[in-house]
Amino acid sequence: MSIWGIVLIALIVINVLAFLSAVLVAYLDWKRDGHWYWTYPLMGFFFIPLCILLAFGWPIAKLRDYRKEKIRKRQFEESKKYHLQQFGFRLKGLPFKPSSTEVVYVENEFNERQNDLIRRNLNYIQECFDKNEYFQSQFVYLPDLIEQLSHDEQSIDYIAPYGQETQLSKDLRLKDFNLLDFLLVPENRSKIPLCFARYQGDENGYSLFECVGFEPEEDIDEKDFFRALCSAFDHYPMAPGPMYQKRPPKKEIGADENFDKESRLLIKEVEERIFKLRKLGISQWALEQLVKPELKLSRLVITEDYRLLLPDYNDMEIKMEPLVKAVYLLFLNHPEGIMFKCLPDYREELAQIYVKLKPYGMSDRVIQSIEDVTNPLLNSINEKCARIRGAFVGQFDDHMARHYYIDGLRGEAKKIDLPRNLVVWE
Repeated sequence: MSIWGIVLIALIVINVLAFLSAVLVAYLDWKRDGHWYWTYPLMGFFFIPLCILLAFGWPIAKLRDYRKEKIRKRQFEESKKYHLQQFGFRLKGLPFKPSSTEVVYVENEFNERQNDLIRRNLNYIQECFDKNEYFQSQFVYLPDLIEQLSHDEQSIDYIAPYGQETQLSKDLRLKDFNLLDFLLVPENRSKIPLCFARYQGDENGYSLFECVGFEPEEDIDEKDFFRALCSAFDHYPMAPGPMYQKRPPKKEIGADENFDKESRLLIKEVEERIFKLRKLGISQWALEQLVKPELKLSRLVITEDYRLLLPDYNDMEIKMEPLVKAVYLLFLNHPEGIMFKCLPDYREELAQIYVKLKPYGMSDRVIQSIEDVTNPLLNSINEKCARIRGAFVGQFDDHMARHYYIDGLRGEAKKIDLPRNLVVWE
C-alpha cells in the first residue's frame, strides 16, 4: 500500500473515533443529569461527510489511475498492431497561420490505396476526433477540402457578406499543395511516412507539428484502425500556451487604459458563432483563396425608427440593446472621435439619443447607466464597445467589420472609421 493509502486510512479512523467520542460524551452526560446534549454528536457528525469523501475519493482516484494505465497499455498494443509511429517535423514559410484544432492528412506522394481508405471513412474519422476526451479536432483532407468549403455558404457569407457578387475561384487546386514542401530540413522528406499531423506551436520562428505515422495492412478492421489513430492524438502532449501562464495581478485602471483588452471581449454567444463560421489554419487560408474576399463596404442606413441596416450586405440588420445603440449613434455623430476622458461632456447628448430610442422616459436605473457609461473611470464604456463590436463581427468578418465598430489606440480619440458618405440617415 502506498503512503497516501496509509494516510487516508489513518484520517478515516481518526474522524470515526472523533465522532464516536462525541457520542460517548453526550451519552455520559445524559446518564449523569438526564439531559441529552445534541451539540456533542452534532459536532462529531461533521466528521462523517469528510470520512465519506475520503472513503470514496481514494477509490475514484485509483480507478482514474487504473483507467489511464489501461488506455496507455491499449494504445501501446494498438501502436504495435497498426504500426503507428509518433514523431514530429518543423516547417517554415507557411502561407497561413496553422491551428492546433486541425489534424491534416500528409503524404509524400499520392498513395491511391491509402487515399481510398480515407475517403471511405471520412465521416467516421471526424466522428472519432469529435469523441476525443481532451483534444477534439477538425480533420483536414486536402483533396476534399475545397469541395467541402464551396458548400459552406454560411462561412462564405461571413467573409464576403456582399452575397450575390461573391465569385468562387474555379481554378484553385489544393491537391498540389503539400505541407512537406515547407520542411525546415528538406532532406528529411523521404523519411516521413504517411501521417496525420497537428500543429503544436512555434519554436524559434518555425512551426512544429506532431505526427502519427501509419502503414496499415490490407485486411485491417478500418473502423478500429481509425479509432486507434485518432485516439493517439488525444493523449499526445500539447505545447503549453498562454492559457497556462500565470496572470499578473489585476490593477484598477481607467476605461481608456483598459480599452485595448476590454473592447475586444465578446459575449459567449458571439464567440461561439464566430468560431463556427470562421475557419482556422489551413481551412481559413483555403476559404480565402476560394472566395478571394474584397474590401467592399456597405452603406449604413439608420432608419426613422433607428434600425441599423446594411443594404449592400443583403439588407443585413445589426441589432443592439437600446443603451448600446445609443452609444453607437453618439460616436456615429462625431466622426472626429471622442476621448474617453471627455465622456462626461457628452452625457446630455447621450441621454437625448436614448430618449429618441425609448421615448417613454427614463427610469432611475437608466439614468444611472448613462452616468456609468460616461464615467471614464468605470469599465461600462468598454463593455458597450465590446457589445458593439460583437454585433458586427458576429455577422461578418473583422477585416470589414472593423470599419463599423468603435476603435482607437490608447490615449487617442475612439471613433467609427466608416466614411461618412456611406452613412445614410432616413
